[in-house]
Amino acid sequence: MLGNKALPDFGCLRGVKVVHATSNIAGPFGAELLAEHGADVLWLENARSPDPSRLSGRRFFQTERQNQRTMALDLPSEQGREIFARIIREADIFIENSKGGQYEKWGLTDEVLWQINPRLIIAHLSGFGETGLKEYVERPSYDAIAQAFGGYIDLNSNGVTAPYAAPATADYVAGLFQVVGILAALHRVKQSGVGESVDVAMYECIMKVQCDQGNYFTDKEPVARVGYPYWVAGWTCLPCKDGEYIQLCLTGTGVLKKAIPFFGLEYGSAEFPEGISGMQIAKPNGRKFSDAIAAYLLTKTVDEAEKEMITAGLPVSKVNTLADIEHDPHVLARETLDEWEAFNGEKIKSVGPVPKFRNNPGRHWRAAPLFGMDNDEVLAELGYSAEEIAAFYTSRTIARQSEPRTRKRSIEV
Repeated sequence: MLGNKALPDFGCLRGVKVVHATSNIAGPFGAELLAEHGADVLWLENARSPDPSRLSGRRFFQTERQNQRTMALDLPSEQGREIFARIIREADIFIENSKGGQYEKWGLTDEVLWQINPRLIIAHLSGFGETGLKEYVERPSYDAIAQAFGGYIDLNSNGVTAPYAAPATADYVAGLFQVVGILAALHRVKQSGVGESVDVAMYECIMKVQCDQGNYFTDKEPVARVGYPYWVAGWTCLPCKDGEYIQLCLTGTGVLKKAIPFFGLEYGSAEFPEGISGMQIAKPNGRKFSDAIAAYLLTKTVDEAEKEMITAGLPVSKVNTLADIEHDPHVLARETLDEWEAFNGEKIKSVGPVPKFRNNPGRHWRAAPLFGMDNDEVLAELGYSAEEIAAFYTSRTIARQSEPRTRKRSIEV
């Protein structure tokens, strides 16, 4: 029977079996989130072509593939499909992030997988989804393509410099939506006993998280790009006298009751009446409020301004770097960062499980696996003999890495 005997008993997802055939960031990130909360996760990596992230030299390979076993499998091959069928028969969830329609081309449609396991949750993640126009569905896509097609890069353009794709934003957003879909399906399948297929299109995910998209689609109201002031006065990021920036979010009745007098303006006046909940930056009172904020900040360092405004009960934060965050006392108190040893002996430090649970906390218990390191163990659990496993290596149905790579060696490859 398929099951990781070394898996500690922890988390809200204990007992849930997840299989994923994914690469890069979006797909693996969703699977890793499930693994952080106790799911038994098996990663099916392409035996013919290891995940490009292994050779990227970037740490996200280590941070987004913890708590799971791996098998390097030539899935489209005849023997690979046979092994895959045995794996899927015992799984609760299967995740893949190929181009739309790829598994159908391999003869592994949702219907075929449900014949093997009627309760299976199948999560497809791709740039353009599984349905729609064929010429879109089959387009290759990456994070920045989803950002470009979904209008997100346009938000990060100012009309002067080239539009900018913030690295991996669509990947991580799509990974989160993937997990939402999987958990919703898991709840329903437990009630109905009938499997579900989740179709995650990355461009739709990045459209969904644009807060003003409804304004455009309904009213054709232009959406503010980067570098342009937000329409709410007091919702802004401005420099202090030391050149460091601070973010202010001064809106709402309770906040403005404190903020207006803090900046030397008269709360309860005709311009700033009692109960005021917000101001538009284009209106006279909004401009006056904004000017008062800017003038105040130019008399203070960022640390002085942050301390004074927080003491006054205003929602603000200086713009931190990762170096600032690493040693912040609150971050240390919550144990936000985690450190562990990779299989190549390197020490890795990154953000730990999120969110935090009181009764069933998540944890990191295993580093990202080496290429094909769990092949033999998994195949033995599926009932294959040592001779059959050896034959799979000979036929290159499975593969494995001979030794761990360091980050330096990965970059050099």
